[in-house]
Amino acid sequence: MEDEDEKDSEDDILTGFTNFVDNNLRVFRSLAWILAGAGVLLIARRTHVFSQFRAVSDVPTEFVTKNISFHGIVKEVRSDNTLGICHIPLLRGFSKVHSSSDTAGISSQNNLLNVSLPGVELREGGHQWLTDNVRLAKVRMIPLQITANNTLDCILYKRQGWFQSKCVNEELIRQGVAVTVHVATLAHSLPYHELQRRLLKAELRAEKKGVGIWVKPSLLERLQNMISFPAHGMKQVVSAAQNLSFTRIFSRKKKDS
Repeated sequence: MEDEDEKDSEDDILTGFTNFVDNNLRVFRSLAWILAGAGVLLIARRTHVFSQFRAVSDVPTEFVTKNISFHGIVKEVRSDNTLGICHIPLLRGFSKVHSSSDTAGISSQNNLLNVSLPGVELREGGHQWLTDNVRLAKVRMIPLQITANNTLDCILYKRQGWFQSKCVNEELIRQGVAVTVHVATLAHSLPYHELQRRLLKAELRAEKKGVGIWVKPSLLERLQNMISFPAHGMKQVVSAAQNLSFTRIFSRKKKDS
């Protein structure tokens, strides 16, 4: 008898719990969605998908050490050959900085990242090439390091069409408007070593093709130089001889007196 009473009691508890769940099913579903949404928001905040980096100091250390890429728009090509880039958050639709009331503030100079291109040193035509081909373009940045003067060294990619992109660092070398340089502070960076290998290959191709600073004089120009050089050399010899004879005459007159 007691066993039957205990069994009935357990059945009543189970039935009551089942009825409670059925009656409040909508509440439980809403709670699950709320918890899931809170988890997504927490992950989003930790991964900075809503954040706009307005200065180099805003870029998380993890982005630099792990070479995590992010996007931006090149607003300025500066006289020191660095770039002023406006960072675009991954989820900019939810970001306050991209609201219509703050559009003017995004492109202000104070909100731009100071970005330099490691592995390249610009030559004649390099600054103009950047202005013509990169300014106002959307780019993808792979950060390598923050320099001593608070500049972000990045490998820069510019989209070409829907599925292709070109490395700006490499394209500067390929066009013959820059040369490769070694960055000692990036000696242990694997992405930089891969970039340097590509830059050296691009420089060899540019030199062979004779583009940019590697342009070779034509046959006619070389012949003109060969002809003009002896004439110029003879003028120098004659001028030196005249000066020497004048000096000797002047010294003799001085002795005679």
